[in-house]
Amino acid sequence: MIAGINYPWCVVNGRPNYGCDFGRNIWDSHTGVSTHLDDVRADFAGMAAMGVEVARWFVFTDGRGGVRWARDRRLEGLDEMFFTDMDAALGCAREAGVRLCLVLFDYAWMHDPLRRALAARHRTEVMDALIEPLLDAYGTGGPRADLGRAIHSFDVINEPDWVTAGLEPPLGRETLTLDELRAFVGGVAARIHQRSEALVTLGGGRVRFAAEWDHPDYGLDFIQVHSYPDVRYQDRDVSLFGRTAASFGVSKPILIGEHPASPRQHPAGHLPPAYWVADYQALARNAGYLGAWPWSFKGVDGFGAVPAT
Repeated sequence: MIAGINYPWCVVNGRPNYGCDFGRNIWDSHTGVSTHLDDVRADFAGMAAMGVEVARWFVFTDGRGGVRWARDRRLEGLDEMFFTDMDAALGCAREAGVRLCLVLFDYAWMHDPLRRALAARHRTEVMDALIEPLLDAYGTGGPRADLGRAIHSFDVINEPDWVTAGLEPPLGRETLTLDELRAFVGGVAARIHQRSEALVTLGGGRVRFAAEWDHPDYGLDFIQVHSYPDVRYQDRDVSLFGRTAASFGVSKPILIGEHPASPRQHPAGHLPPAYWVADYQALARNAGYLGAWPWSFKGVDGFGAVPAT
């Protein structure tokens, strides 16, 4: 098992810093890791004290930070402050003895027609502008390879289920096809495997789609599922409890990459069963999962933070 936790984005001055931890953002401000380094160091010390081995952290999210966009909305490359912040993040992790699972894109990237097209039909632009420079710096043989060893894995895209036809996209919204998703993720995975020793995964939003991520076109090293059961809609997804990892019949290990930190705090309209972090840990240990990573360490949204012990 891998002891992990979601540290998806920092909290700066009491506000979630979604998409703005690495580099300047589209509002031409900078609230990246290097601007509040002591806070991040304290967070990683706290995670290390909890026994955390891997922290799952979002990087480009929906494209609002760390990326240079031209006036005509073309993708130009990484922001000039990107490496300053990524160096700081990897340094904090290494100092604490924690490694990072870097989530490259969030499904919200695909909500923008141009960015969806970049992923689906012009994916080499994304790879050349964003992925290659990242691997040039932190991959095997790169000038920052020592820091790069603090990268446990790359999660290519968080919860693409919500934007992919044939899975579970919202009605009335343009979506990726499965072939487009497979080609995009598989292309990124291939480049990572060529240039880095880090593992590759994908943050599946529904348990019931676990077998999809086993398709060889994705090129993943381990499968990841997210589980947010709601007692009012028990048929919405497959329950993990009472089910072993082997029962999915897939060829790769399965990680429970997200689950609620506590049944006591949750968004309005969501009512989780009374499963605690310890219950998910026991499930992972006894049923053969790679681990169970709570959402989240800092309490970045309505699901709250992992309860203090």
